[in-house]
Amino acid sequence: MLRFARFLLIPLLLIVAVIAGLALTSRPSAPPKVLAGFGEQPLVIAHRGGRGLWPENSLFAFERAASLGVDLLEMDLRLSRDGEVVVIHDRKVDRTTDGSGPVAELDLAQLQALDAGYRWSADGGESFPYRDQGVRIPRFAEVLQRFPTQAKVVEIKVPDVGLEERLCALLDEHGQRDKVIVASFYDRSLQHFRELCPGVATSASPSSVRLLVALDWLGLGRLLSPSYQTLQIPPSSDGITLATPGFLRTARDRGLNVQLWTINEQPVMSHLLEMGAQGLITDYPDRALQLLGRSTQISSVSDQ
Repeated sequence: MLRFARFLLIPLLLIVAVIAGLALTSRPSAPPKVLAGFGEQPLVIAHRGGRGLWPENSLFAFERAASLGVDLLEMDLRLSRDGEVVVIHDRKVDRTTDGSGPVAELDLAQLQALDAGYRWSADGGESFPYRDQGVRIPRFAEVLQRFPTQAKVVEIKVPDVGLEERLCALLDEHGQRDKVIVASFYDRSLQHFRELCPGVATSASPSSVRLLVALDWLGLGRLLSPSYQTLQIPPSSDGITLATPGFLRTARDRGLNVQLWTINEQPVMSHLLEMGAQGLITDYPDRALQLLGRSTQISSVSDQ
């Protein structure tokens, strides 16, 4: 029995030593420069530029969302066949344009010849107010040129095609390393991007979210030293409720800015903010601004 007790004691002591070491060396994430000017106010983040209000991921949408006064523009990045970084969510162009086929099989000229406002409708298809209005799929470089001071969330939609390199190069070219948060559902893309572009703010990868959830459940959340600066999560995932006061508190204690997606109804927005959410990623940024008592009037819109 004594020998068995020793057998158990040694690994237990090792575990305690590891936990103690992590507790002594763990550090919260430092606040990212991209969010430095916002203070403690909840952030309104226009999902795909506000896809409930305008044709998504278009300069048209970004211009209006920025003029509405949102804090960050959110967008999705892919590569065209000729290697241009373009702003579009889906693998194919079919859902949002009058064209068809995979983005990766079309050149930039072919993509920009499409009508990106063709299928947008606010009334279930009764009317299509943005058809033939010149709305097109933009290059990411155009977004950077048009909105040099606007904070942005950009999502890498495709791994292993060189998008991380092109994204870093464009941020350097336009001097906007401190104007973006980079996100992706692909762990390896985020890791690769962090190696290429150190200092640029990133969001937690799916595996990082799972690790934080597990540590929080074990009461060990304070052991984490995040390599990312924001936590962008849905209220629930795979049957697990993520948006709880305790979990959001753990994330904030680790220095993370907690942003919930995709939140479109005001009662849900209010509930999440009361629990500690620091940002709302929404298709309807006007609703979030109204809830927060901010202006919902578009200030000025430059010519497209």
